[in-house]
Amino acid sequence: MSKSASERVFGIADLVDCICGNAAIRNDDGTLTNWYFFFTFARINKIAATPALREIWRHLDVHSARKILKLLPENPASQLTVIRGGDKPKTQQQIVQLELGRIFFYCEMVEFFHALGWTSIEATRLNDFLNLVQLHMPSKIVFPRLKSLLFPLTHGHCNLNLSGLGLTQIEHISVLSHPTFCSQLIDITPLFPVIRTLELKDDIVALSPWKETIKRAVGTMSSLRNLIITTSRSIAPYILADIATIPTIKMIKFNIRTSNHPEPPNINSFSSSRQSSRDLILKMTRGDFDIISTLLRQSQSVSISHSVLIFDGIDKDSIEQPSVDRAITAIVDTCPSLKMLTIIATRSSGSSFYRPISTEDDILVISSQTLEPLTRLSHITTLDLHLETALIITPTFLNHIAEFWSSLQYCYLSPFKRFELEKNEEPLLRLPDIIHFASRCPSLHTLGVVFDLELDIIEREGWFEQSPCLPVARAMKKLDVGSSGIWDHRRTASIISTAFPFLDNFAWTGPSFKSTMCMSARESEEWFKTQNLVFGLCS
Repeated sequence: MSKSASERVFGIADLVDCICGNAAIRNDDGTLTNWYFFFTFARINKIAATPALREIWRHLDVHSARKILKLLPENPASQLTVIRGGDKPKTQQQIVQLELGRIFFYCEMVEFFHALGWTSIEATRLNDFLNLVQLHMPSKIVFPRLKSLLFPLTHGHCNLNLSGLGLTQIEHISVLSHPTFCSQLIDITPLFPVIRTLELKDDIVALSPWKETIKRAVGTMSSLRNLIITTSRSIAPYILADIATIPTIKMIKFNIRTSNHPEPPNINSFSSSRQSSRDLILKMTRGDFDIISTLLRQSQSVSISHSVLIFDGIDKDSIEQPSVDRAITAIVDTCPSLKMLTIIATRSSGSSFYRPISTEDDILVISSQTLEPLTRLSHITTLDLHLETALIITPTFLNHIAEFWSSLQYCYLSPFKRFELEKNEEPLLRLPDIIHFASRCPSLHTLGVVFDLELDIIEREGWFEQSPCLPVARAMKKLDVGSSGIWDHRRTASIISTAFPFLDNFAWTGPSFKSTMCMSARESEEWFKTQNLVFGLCS
């Protein structure tokens, strides 16, 4: 029987590989979410086993990486000297290959090896294994596909045998930034010829190690593009200034932590030689709004501009109106070519986030007037303001966004609602305002914002009756209504499905014991019914 064209090009093994590759659903850190499917799939037959196991072993986190240790003999050096009776004499290299063939099979699948949480004993076992392989099989690379390594390279008295890992193909390495490693970084730099991301975790990098070793090592990594570093708010501006002298770095991310190190001189008294203007992606976690303005002003002083700003985990308890104003002003003044702005502010652990927010005095209210200067940034494509506070977004502000941000694709404006809407001089957003705004942004595919759907206002102004006259936003794919109120799910669903005909994702903020800014259980139920009607799940 003649074969089809696809059968002549692809064998059964190729098709199974394709199935497994497309079936893998992974978290942001690369770990599988549907690992049980691959365990089941691997048991079908030998053809299915290899691609399924490849997906399972591809990314090993701190827990699953311990499976490697289970494959190791307790005392590999002694076991490899035993030759079974009746076997022909074998060389030591053949014994290693025979006895450890199973672990080599699995190790060759590993692309991501994350073991920062390993104990000293566990690290020593792996190191002994690598030393043994290198002794008897010097050319053997245990992890030939390894691309990402998170490991304590200097773990107590155990210095990991790096050459046994096969580092020439590693693109991402994340290590503990304690003094022992920092002193060795300049020496091991040649082992990573294609490294693109270096992450220094846990220990705070002080000014002295940065100047003496880390900066020199980073400068010699010609392929390095991304630097992720844990440091204090006082040291970060100095590091940022030095990055201006390393043109290969395209992104820097600061993990800001409290430090007991001596404070350096005032940042205003420090200046770096001016370089030619360049763009740098700036990310930060665990900081506050004041450090945002400080970093951006320092960037300006060394001729660095930013097209992408991502500030995640900003401490909500430290937010005050003057700090927010300074940060917004600094963003507008220093980043004229900004395309993406993300600010995610959360309450720190042990703060009032864990008690109900019951009064308006418990939250900071940010008005559209505070955000208005952002409309001067005409290149914005992504605006993500995810704040545990109240954003007062008005129709006028949205009109300005639609007018000045013609390329806007993603807009998320902290969907939480106010307690007393009547205090506002200008009314809050309503559903027709959202529809008109989306229709004026031809590239907008995601919108998250709170609007007002109070029944008496809707009936008085006859918005539902005017729905056939409302514009259509064909690019919209996702709508997040946050904690918007709702009374009639049928009429609301009718308008949403008409205005956003290609919508494929619908979300809202359900009730929560942590905040009365969220919607009630009745409103959540109404939005659930609305979603079902929009996507035709019920009549």
